[in-house]
Amino acid sequence: MSEPGHHHHHEHHEGATRGAALRNFVFGTSDGLVTVLAFVAGVSASLASRRLVLMAGLAEMFAGAVSMGLGAFLGTRAERDWYERERKREEAEVEKIPHLEKEELRDIYRKKGLDGETLERVVEVFTANEKRWVDIMMAEELGLQPVESSPWSAGLVVGSSYIVAAAIPLLPYLVLGSNRALLASMMLTAAALYLVGVGKARITQRPEFRSGAEMMFTGLVGTAICWAIGHGVALVVGGNVTP
Repeated sequence: MSEPGHHHHHEHHEGATRGAALRNFVFGTSDGLVTVLAFVAGVSASLASRRLVLMAGLAEMFAGAVSMGLGAFLGTRAERDWYERERKREEAEVEKIPHLEKEELRDIYRKKGLDGETLERVVEVFTANEKRWVDIMMAEELGLQPVESSPWSAGLVVGSSYIVAAAIPLLPYLVLGSNRALLASMMLTAAALYLVGVGKARITQRPEFRSGAEMMFTGLVGTAICWAIGHGVALVVGGNVTP
């Protein structure tokens, strides 16, 4: 039979890993929806050809997925390296200057309202196990938590979710003319953004309707801005570009 502490730690690790994957999925999905819709809106204002808009959108979709995936990979690896470096430093301090580290731990819990025998008992219990001691110092003193997701999984989740989401604004351009496709793309993407906002709310414990509406509104505002820029470029250049 496994020990209760080990079982709790295993469940916490799995929950944190799933949470990190879900955050990466929401991040990649929302970025794919907003970026590609805004890009397509800007391009549609200056390109009259549905085919050219679709080709440009596909190019942006794959370039964005690679960029986002690499960014998530490098960011997660840097975050993990930073945590490991700080943990090694903390482990060395616990080993070499335990009296100072105990005093720091004592100060942390004194600020939380503990004193007297209760404070000393807490310090004694937490410092009895070196790993637990370092865990507490990492979280309480430095405010750092372990990076649960691997760089490879973070990059893969963000990149793949970006591609799937980015395809949504492009779907209407497969079957509709340029003007109608843009309107349909906006409606389809708005609905998807709302659902992503609801999913994000469940992670962050925010009101679902508000989060969904904010996500949808932000995406549509970005789309309107890009369309206006594209339309202005078309006027300056001298009309829509045709094949």
